[in-house]
Parts: sequence; C-alpha cells; structure tokens
Amino acid sequence: MILILEDLPNELLLFIFNYLSTIDILCCFYCLNHRFSSLIQTLKHLPIDFSCQPLSKTQFIYIINQFHTLNIKSIRISNRYYIDAIPVFSSYILRTQLVHLRSLILIDADRNTIVKLTHNCPKLTILSIESLLWRSMPRRLLPYFSNLTHCRLPTLDLLNGCHIKIINLTLDHCTTDNLIQLNTYVPNLRSLTLILNNRTNIPLIINFPIHLISLKLILRSVLFNEFERLIMMIKYIKNLTVSFSNTEHEVHCFDQYLLSENWFSINKYVDNLQFNIIVNQTFEIFFISNIISNFNWFQRKIICQTIDNTNGYHLFTLPFIDEIYTINTNNFQQIMFNRNDFSRIHHFYLIIPNNDIQYSWNIETNCIYSNLQTLTIITHYINDAMIYFINNLMINNPIRTLEFRFTSTINNCHEFFNKLIYYLPLSIHTLILNTICTKFLSDLLDDNDNHLLPNIKRLICSVKNQDHFDTLILLLLEIFHRKSLIYLNISLENSSKSSNLLSGWLLKTNYLKKATMKCSDRQCTIWF
Repeated sequence: MILILEDLPNELLLFIFNYLSTIDILCCFYCLNHRFSSLIQTLKHLPIDFSCQPLSKTQFIYIINQFHTLNIKSIRISNRYYIDAIPVFSSYILRTQLVHLRSLILIDADRNTIVKLTHNCPKLTILSIESLLWRSMPRRLLPYFSNLTHCRLPTLDLLNGCHIKIINLTLDHCTTDNLIQLNTYVPNLRSLTLILNNRTNIPLIINFPIHLISLKLILRSVLFNEFERLIMMIKYIKNLTVSFSNTEHEVHCFDQYLLSENWFSINKYVDNLQFNIIVNQTFEIFFISNIISNFNWFQRKIICQTIDNTNGYHLFTLPFIDEIYTINTNNFQQIMFNRNDFSRIHHFYLIIPNNDIQYSWNIETNCIYSNLQTLTIITHYINDAMIYFINNLMINNPIRTLEFRFTSTINNCHEFFNKLIYYLPLSIHTLILNTICTKFLSDLLDDNDNHLLPNIKRLICSVKNQDHFDTLILLLLEIFHRKSLIYLNISLENSSKSSNLLSGWLLKTNYLKKATMKCSDRQCTIWF
C-alpha cells in the first residue's frame, strides 16, 4: 500500500494536478523537490487566476517569480485581494517575456499599467480590460495586436487601427461612436456583446459587420422601440440574447418588454432568442399566467415572477443567461428545472422577507448551481430551518463568498448565527456582514473567537460608531495571529469626527506595522 504521496507514479500525480488550480499547484508542490518541479514544468498551457483566490503578498510574489520557468498561457489579475497586485505584476513583466502567454485579463488596472503590460505581450490572442477608469484613457491606447481574436474593452476607442482577426468583442461602455465604427475597426466580427444605457443614442443607420451572427445586448432603461430598431439594422442574426433592467423609480413605460407580440416580431429575425427581463416599474398590473400563456408560440421554457415591493416583473427564458439571479421566496414558483438550467449563475441573491422559508426547499432541491461563487441572503433573522437550508446549499455548491444582510433591529440572531459560523465550509473565503444590529459581531468575537473566521481570508462588515469600531478592531487584532485573515474592511454607519479611524497606537502594533491601509472618516481597509 502506498502511504506517501511521493511514492505515486508520475501519471497519477499529473492526474491529481488536473483537479487543482495552478496557484494551489505552485504553492503546494513547486520547488518541493526536483521531481515535483520537473513534473510541473512539463504541464502545458497553465492558466493563472489572481482574481478569485486570496493570497498573501509573500505568496503572490513567490508565484510570479516562478513564471519564467513555466508554460503560462493565460493570466487573470485584479487588485481584489492584494492592493498592489497589478503594479507588482507589471514590474515583473517588464523584466521577463512571457513567450507562451496568449490570454491576458486585467480588472481595475490604470492607464500606465495597461500600456506596460500590453506592450510586453505582442502575441496575445485574447485581451480583456475591465476598468472603472476608462473615461481617463485616451484613444488609441493599445498597440496593434496582429493575432488578437477575442477582446473585451471599456470602449472601442482603445483599439488602434483595423483588427481583421477579431471575431469576438465585448464593449462594457458602448458609445454612439462605437456603434458607427464597428464595421471599420472589426470588419470580421462574428460575436458581439454591447452594454447600452438610456444615454446611448442609437444612430439612424449602423453598418454592422456582415459576418455578425451572435449578439448579446445588456440594456439599462433602453426603450423597446430603440432596441427593436437596432435589431432591424442587422441583416441576419443566428443568436440573440437580451438582458434588460430598469430602476423602480423611472416613469418611462417599459411594459413592452413583457408583451409577447413584441418578442414575436423580434423572434422572426433570429434562430435562437433568449432573454432575461426585469421591469421594476410598470404602468399596468399583469397576471403571470396571462404573460406566460401569450408566449405559447415560443419554443423555450419561460419563467415569470413578480418583484416584491414594486409593481414589477421578472421574465426570463431557460437556461438562465446571466450570472446574477435574484429570488424572492414569496414569489418563487414551484417548477421542475433541468440540471443545467442555472449553470451560468455565479451570484445567487436570495430575499427572505419573512421567517417562513418553505419555498426555499424548492430552490435548493430543484436547482443545481454548479458554478455558484457568491451567496447573498437578505432576511429578518436566522432560524434552525434556514441554517439547514444554507448549509446544504453551501455544501453542494462551490461557494467562496457569503453575504448576510439582516433586517431585524434587535439582536435575536446571535445564537443561530453562531451555529452557522461553526459549520462554514472550507471553501468560504469571504464573509460580508451587513446588519442594523452591528454590535452582535463584537459579541461573537468576544464569546466564540475559536470558531469565528476559521478559514476566512476576507472580512467585510459595518459598525455603528467609533466606539464600536475600536471594540471590533481590538478583538480582531487579538485573533489575527491564529487566523488566516488577509483583508479587512470596516465601514461606519455614522461618520467619525476624526480624519483617520485608526488611532496612532494601533498603527504601531505588530499586526499593523507591515500592513497596507486606506482610511477615511467612514471606512477603513487593511491588507495584511
């Protein structure tokens, strides 16, 4: 019998590596000995994802220092878990050419970093830039990439010249100019994703690329007739995916998105129509049965739910097309689902307005969220039945982020929350607590610090005032040395008179000497 991992043959070790992320492989096995290092160096097309796995600064630097010996094909990086991740990574890239790199995804990178990274990766075929700073970026920011085939950009303006090989494009902040220039910049485009809002003027005439067959539109308060006119400008679409939402305070009439006759005219132009429609405010009251029955000509299964607290509706086709799914348990329909109907869901947003969660059992037993990463629960308070439901949901799905929003004004969830924390699965890395009763978190830390945050790497929470902040930060400092916390964000409901939440003596403690911090009068963020 083999009792030591190193006694396994190479074939089995390589098989085990297939079930681990590249970061886990490098942290656990690389440089362990010559055999493991040599095996890992034989792996082809390694993907590195720095955006979803918490790492300390030491671990992060160690991994990027191994890149020159590995066959790295794709890199996804953000500042989510480490504030200086992208700048540190870009300084490394300037010293080392990643000759095998073909895919680069940057999240929240600034202009200078983008220039540095892209100029050192001329062979990219996939480039994605997701940034909130896109307005400050000048046109023609990127160099010419002759091999680029898939691209995600804030706007089309960042590209330089005509890119004849790009066949897949996503524009996060599409402008009127972008729509006009599509055929000039990406003439051979086959798949296009556009995010349009009510401030985007759709031109009278748009020359779409003639090879465009797949279109996904993410519409924010765009009138239906504008959307319809845009579709009619395209000669032929094989696949059309539409996501629409409006705010509950808008006075425009968006009822047309719920009417089957309008979709019937659209469906005539496409072979494959899918949609996810959220109309928060309507002019009429509709019967759900009537909405669904009017779609009797449609081939796909359609689900319709009312939206609580507004005169609104959620109408969508299956399989579900978006990454965020919101359910109000009062309005959830008892319908049998197929196993893969919700495979695209990354964020499950569950609203439980009362203490009866009988509908939640149907959500858990009938739906399989195979790629679920974030679970948000809004509830009055926690009870035993809810803990059972949440535990089953977390055990059966690879959830990494758990968020609770308690609407109760009294501290009646202390005992049940304690039970829930005790059974948190190891996969949970981020815990977000948003509750009116802010003091109960301090009580939990004080009474039960051995069970709280056993594997949590990111903690995001709120307190009511400066006194509660001081109490909480002291309790957290006491348990830092026994836990794996590397990121802490505490916000105040009431702003502090001081310009800096952290007192001078706290900054001198061993826990904070080497930490990176950002503080204002309302929020304190610490990277350890």
